[in-house]
Amino acid sequence: RLRAELADAAAAATALRPDATAVSGWSSAAVDLEAQSAAPEFWDDAAAAQSALSELAALKRNVARLEEWDAALDDAGAALEGLAEARGDAADAEFYAEAADEALAALRASLDAYEVDRALDGPYDACACRLEIASGAGGLDAQDWTAMLARMYTRFAEERGLACAEVERAEGEHPGGLKGCTLLLEGDRAFGLLRGEKGAHRLVRQSPFNSAAKRQTSFASVEPVPELPEGHPALPPDVAELDPADLEITTARAGGAGGQNVNKVETAVRIKHLPTGLSVRAARERSQALNKQAAFALLRGKLAAVVADQRAAALADVRGDRVLADFGASVRSYVLHPYKMVKDDVHESSQALDVLDGALSPFVDARLRARARDGT
Repeated sequence: RLRAELADAAAAATALRPDATAVSGWSSAAVDLEAQSAAPEFWDDAAAAQSALSELAALKRNVARLEEWDAALDDAGAALEGLAEARGDAADAEFYAEAADEALAALRASLDAYEVDRALDGPYDACACRLEIASGAGGLDAQDWTAMLARMYTRFAEERGLACAEVERAEGEHPGGLKGCTLLLEGDRAFGLLRGEKGAHRLVRQSPFNSAAKRQTSFASVEPVPELPEGHPALPPDVAELDPADLEITTARAGGAGGQNVNKVETAVRIKHLPTGLSVRAARERSQALNKQAAFALLRGKLAAVVADQRAAALADVRGDRVLADFGASVRSYVLHPYKMVKDDVHESSQALDVLDGALSPFVDARLRARARDGT
């Protein structure tokens, strides 16, 4: 069994391993970037410096991963040789068998991680992510479900080492429920990890708001939006410079608790992009100018994500009906009654409560591996 597993793992490593020219290019590029980072003027452009350091970390990670594969294959091979020589010694045979199992498990984990990394190569995957969660059909249950999703993604962020902050919140009609919520997740390839979460999330459970405890189906929508720095090189020209004729800009009072101007001056800004029907609203800041700036950044992020998702060469290829159809696509079902199951098109788990407590990585990683295999 172990020899067959070793042969399979070695074949998988060979299939995934880049050619020697690419590996040599990684090492050379890493040396060049390290030299650049040591220059006194390196931090004169903070954004460029941060991008260079992220690229350097990725290059080092790729080289280290190949070394991990070679070491794991060597360890497994040596353990199998020891196992063959320990024919009459049960203790030695058990030791070498366990060593081979551990080496193969480490290799498989490293291969899986490489497949995930290969999928995180989108133009905006390195960006921070605004995760917009909004309640859908289901009344109070849907508002409670929105709060549950916000908690799930917050716990997931903690698990993956991402910084997570709630930047917008619309309270629901019962304590603890939410009509909507926006989380800002920052860290290593935050948007790349979460862009597959876009769409409708469905919950099936016995309703705590129904006296007869009837089964209730609730929906909430999740939309990841990249936080794009101004002048991001991957921005399509017609997204970087939006045509004023395509925009409808309105203002309103922000509402809620705040400073002396919040409820007296129209500080909230709403921008609608007429060709696509996409609209954004910013009300967090205390001045209309800052909210307008934030709204434009958010709109650019949404439009850029739509263009990237639909593989459009220009914004003119995007139409509102196509955007809405994609946004409404079902992503995942969470069933708590009459059985427990979380399922989407690439992964499933019967540990539904663990998933809702933030154990979302198997689903995120499975989607990324599928994306890498599909080349999307």
